Amino acid sequence: MTGDARRWAVITGASAGLGADFARQLAARGWQLVLVARRLDRLQALADEIRNAHRDIAVEVIALDVSLPDAPDALLERATARNRKVHILINNAGFGTYGPFDELPWERQHEMLMLNVVRLTELCWRFAGHMRAHGEPAHILNLGSVAAFQPTPFFAVYGATKAYVRNFTESLAYELRDSAVRVSCLSPGATRTEFSDVAGIAIPALSDHAQMESPDVVRRGIDGMLAGKPQIIPGFINHLNAFISRVLPRQVLAWGAVIAMGGRATMRHRSGGGQ
Repeated sequence: MTGDARRWAVITGASAGLGADFARQLAARGWQLVLVARRLDRLQALADEIRNAHRDIAVEVIALDVSLPDAPDALLERATARNRKVHILINNAGFGTYGPFDELPWERQHEMLMLNVVRLTELCWRFAGHMRAHGEPAHILNLGSVAAFQPTPFFAVYGATKAYVRNFTESLAYELRDSAVRVSCLSPGATRTEFSDVAGIAIPALSDHAQMESPDVVRRGIDGMLAGKPQIIPGFINHLNAFISRVLPRQVLAWGAVIAMGGRATMRHRSGGGQ
């Protein structure tokens, strides 16, 4: 039985924000799509939009909670059905929680760790094996964050997950350097998506002004991924933040992160408790 000769891209967290823009822009570049998220209605609406805009693009939707233990194996099986070869995996699914570590629900933080770290790692393991087996040029793009470059009080677990993603991605990129698989980490800063609402962050005016637009972040991410760059940091402000993190004391960086996200630490200290 012959395989599917088309180029397929798998995108997790594809129902909104960066994930949806990855789908739109990859379709415009001629990639067939497997869109993955929990919200089937949003996936179907996005698939219809893409099919109407690009009649030659095939779009498959998979309603799946990637945080579940058996999700990576199930996703690989469905994505490679009918002898399809996956040439792009975008690990976009993830979320953050904002607030005092000891006051946030542990169940929610545990879910974040499983999704942002454990499932991302297993998806890389499963799809990297598939990509090496078919031997054609392929790419894995993991969604990181500029939060990976510094301490992030009140965003502590999220920042730590993204520090893991950054280091893991760079290590995997080195391990696979002699194969046809390229691995990249996209590390955006504040971006206009639903992320801050889900995380519970009220972006202050100064930080809001510095936010990037989702389509711009995605365009730079795709360009960097296809160029095989291990680390992609979109935008001058984000590059500057990453550079500053190498030279400033960690305590100063922690203070700056708090101010950028609304100064919650100062408010909590003055009130003697959490909000």
